[in-house]
Amino acid sequence: MSARASLFRPRPLGSVTRVCAAFALAVVCFGSGVFGLGAASAATDVQVVVLQPSDLLSWRYDPAELTIPAGTTVTWVNHGGEPITVTSPDALFDSEDIAPGASFSLFFNTPGTYRYFCVSYPHMKGAVVVTR
Repeated sequence: MSARASLFRPRPLGSVTRVCAAFALAVVCFGSGVFGLGAASAATDVQVVVLQPSDLLSWRYDPAELTIPAGTTVTWVNHGGEPITVTSPDALFDSEDIAPGASFSLFFNTPGTYRYFCVSYPHMKGAVVVTR
C-alpha cells in the first residue's frame, strides 16, 4: 500500500476521541437549531406587569397582548395590592394566586395563541401569541 493510500484509510477512534467527537457534534447540532432546540438556548424573557389603579375596572395586565418568538419565558409580576391569577380558559396553565410583589413565569415553546384571565377579577384578560 502506498503512503498516499494509507492517509485515507479509516482508523478506529479511541474512546476519548469518540466522546469528544460526539460532544462537538451535539454542540453544533443543538446550538445551531438543527433539532429545533436552538431557540431555547437563545431564549428571551418578557415581563407582563399587573396594574391595579384605584378604579377596580381599570385593573389589567400590561401589555394585555404580546407576541413573542417560541423559546421565550414570560413573567407576570403583580405590582398591585391584591392577589391575582394567570389562568388559561383552556386549562393549559394556572398560576394559582400571585401575591402582591410576587411573580409567575411560564416558558412558551409551541407556536399558537394562549389566552388567559384572572379568576378573581375576570375582566382582566390577556393573550400571548407565540410565533416560530
